[in-house]
Amino acid sequence: MPDPDVDLIHRYRPAVERSLLPTLLTVTEQHIVRYANPAFCGLPVMSPELPAEVSFPSLFQGAEALRALLDRVFRDGVTDMAADVALGRPGGRAFHGTAIVAPLLDERARQRGLVVQILDTTEQVMARAREAQAARDVQEANEKLIVAGIREQELADRANQSAAELRALLDVVSQGVAVFGATGEVVLVNPAGRAKLGLSGARPTLDDYRRCDFRHLDGTPLDFEQEVLSRVMRGEPFADEDEVLLHRPDGAVRHIVLSGGVVRDAQGRVALAMNLYRDVTQVRELEQVREQCMSLITHDLRSTMSAAMYAAELIKIGRPADNVQMLAEKILRSMSRMDEMSRTLLDVQRLRAGHRLPLLLGACDIVAIARDVIDDLASFHDQRVALRGEARVEGIWSAGELRRAISNLASNALKYGATGAPVIITVEKTSDRAAVAVHNEGPPIAPEDQARLFAPFVRTRAAVAGGQRGWGLGLTFVHGCAEAHGGRVTLESSAERGTTFTLELPLDARPYQQPG
Repeated sequence: MPDPDVDLIHRYRPAVERSLLPTLLTVTEQHIVRYANPAFCGLPVMSPELPAEVSFPSLFQGAEALRALLDRVFRDGVTDMAADVALGRPGGRAFHGTAIVAPLLDERARQRGLVVQILDTTEQVMARAREAQAARDVQEANEKLIVAGIREQELADRANQSAAELRALLDVVSQGVAVFGATGEVVLVNPAGRAKLGLSGARPTLDDYRRCDFRHLDGTPLDFEQEVLSRVMRGEPFADEDEVLLHRPDGAVRHIVLSGGVVRDAQGRVALAMNLYRDVTQVRELEQVREQCMSLITHDLRSTMSAAMYAAELIKIGRPADNVQMLAEKILRSMSRMDEMSRTLLDVQRLRAGHRLPLLLGACDIVAIARDVIDDLASFHDQRVALRGEARVEGIWSAGELRRAISNLASNALKYGATGAPVIITVEKTSDRAAVAVHNEGPPIAPEDQARLFAPFVRTRAAVAGGQRGWGLGLTFVHGCAEAHGGRVTLESSAERGTTFTLELPLDARPYQQPG
């Protein structure tokens, strides 16, 4: 008896064989493959010949979706399709296809099997996958760009804030600071730096630096760009070791100590170079004055000692016998002068060490003390010193220290005041304080000298230029004496009103003494 399935397959085979679409014919509910055309056998994942009596779904791994489609069409008799079905073959080979399934009918329109066409959509699926991946990559890149933009803005904001803070800091520091870029261009010079170098513009350039007259201490020219900037740019840090002279356009000569360093980037390259310059002119002037004062102190001590020794020698050899009393008095005066000079040196040394002067307190009259000072000075300066104010002001003070302080102020007024002009000492009293003001006419004390006049070994520029002898220690002692009593000393000086030093003291200095 002829097989109806064979007849059915033979009837459809010619059309299926000529089809360019991969097509196969199955029979029964098990979807047994009875014929596959050359196009189907030519699929990349298929073998040229299929096994006999094989179930179509069993040709693929994980073909549940394909089997469900075949079962549904065979059951319902309605053509259906499934797009982009993943079909895997043993050995790892796989492809994507769109399956179109239609009922296979016999001559009586009875369903006997299925016509299955597989359209290879692997390239399209992979293209869509690549497009989807590209879209995801673009989205991820955009997200990264957005995040990077936000971070970059945050970093820029932080950098701007840090730069503003740095500028604000550099604006208030007293040292000159110049910042140079990696190629030597001037990035920033703070106000102190512009003032010290005499640079007028708010944004100096390297040419401005080239015009600065820097010199070595021996007076030979210094090439700032070659000897300083290039050294910093090479990453050779140096600190407070190079002192140079800066000749300003106004004729002033400043002593400048140079130092510097670099900021490196992540690769270790020089990103910024910083040059600091500190004006030590005042320090050098003070050192010079200190040396001169020490030389003068040594000379005065030796002279006083020599006078005493000479008088002692005359007494020793008995010549002249009738002047022994006068020679003894000369020795006593010399020794007293040496004692006073030694005490001044010791007191100033104590003050420089941060200690207060030791005081021997007792009841005394500051008017009487001022009068004794005037009497002592009268023998050398006629009657140029006058006393005004209260007739008597009593308090608890150290009479010896006050006498030395008032004597220093009055002697300075006679020495540096107008020649022949009177010096006025005024004593006043309030409910709890006494004040001794010493006034003289004459050239005023320069404001820059007033700020440092009470420091040891400091003398005014006018005094140094005028050639007046002095140790530069008297006002230091006066200031220390005032503080030891719990008081203070003030200075007012102008061309119109002259110069006045005022010693202000509490009436009782005992509460201000340090224990021990």
